[in-house]
Amino acid sequence: MMKRHLSLITGGTSGIGFAAAKALAGTCDMALAYGSNHERAERAREALSDCGCRVQVFARELASAADARLLYDEVCDAFGSSPDILVNSAGRVKDGFFLQMDAAAIQQLLQEHLVVTMALSQLVLKPMYGKRFGRIINLSSISSTYAKRTQVAYAAAKSGINGFTRTLALEVAHRGITVNAVAPGLIRTPMTSGIVGYLEQASGKEISRHIPAGFIGEPEDVGPLIAFLCSGDARYITGAVIPVDGGRSLGDTGL
Repeated sequence: MMKRHLSLITGGTSGIGFAAAKALAGTCDMALAYGSNHERAERAREALSDCGCRVQVFARELASAADARLLYDEVCDAFGSSPDILVNSAGRVKDGFFLQMDAAAIQQLLQEHLVVTMALSQLVLKPMYGKRFGRIINLSSISSTYAKRTQVAYAAAKSGINGFTRTLALEVAHRGITVNAVAPGLIRTPMTSGIVGYLEQASGKEISRHIPAGFIGEPEDVGPLIAFLCSGDARYITGAVIPVDGGRSLGDTGL
């Protein structure tokens, strides 16, 4: 029987991270990291356990490289091995005009999105080198290329993820390791509930004005893509930053 890969997914008990976990559950064991919602984490664990995979959840706020190390050590101790697949999906959004943001808030956002992503990637890479196999998927955003007021710090972090993804992919491709990023647009998750609620209360034309496809995406529009990028079928794809946004980043809809 083929050995299951071990997947570590941060933000793995809700939103896009959980959708990725569901899509991977048929072929992987799961280490799901989350912040503080223990009840939701337990529901996620139970749902995935029904798929026949081994699942453990890890409560760990990820705000620094030190936090990333603690999580990595916990996962390795629990499963007896280092992850073969890493999905960096955790991170919060805190919008605000740049002149009104304090340095601490900017630093926190950069740490959560960029520094933690880099730290976890570095930790899993050495064992991946030895196995000559590895998959790293980073969650970027269309905000990295599609400018939106009040998202200066968030856009900077996600732009950093894009550059990190492409450059790291170049460095490790010769060892059978692929590194890709997925850049979602507006997806219905707990993090986007405010803007989703606003658009749904407005007319359908308001949604179409922002999203050419005419509807708001679901986590399940992103999860299967992540699973594909983790599969052997995607072995020749590396260094890609793939938008999943219903066409939002293409430009003005003309409405």
